[in-house]
Amino acid sequence: MTTGPLRVGIGGPVGSGKTALVEALCRRLRDEFDLFVVTNDIYTREDQEILTRAGALPAERIVGVETGGCPHTAIRED
Repeated sequence: MTTGPLRVGIGGPVGSGKTALVEALCRRLRDEFDLFVVTNDIYTREDQEILTRAGALPAERIVGVETGGCPHTAIRED
């Protein structure tokens, strides 16, 4: 059995602290693990910009996806 990357999904209502949690996790784990963050939203890349400005990870390790619809169905391309 092979192991791939650990993927963690964080969901919740607007204003519930998802981005703050991701920032805290990045700060705590970035020196121990090879992290990459994908944020998703319907119309903006605001969370990507917030995490980048906060220095949670290097900018090239954070990507924002604008789905234009339901963010839960737009990430997979396999």
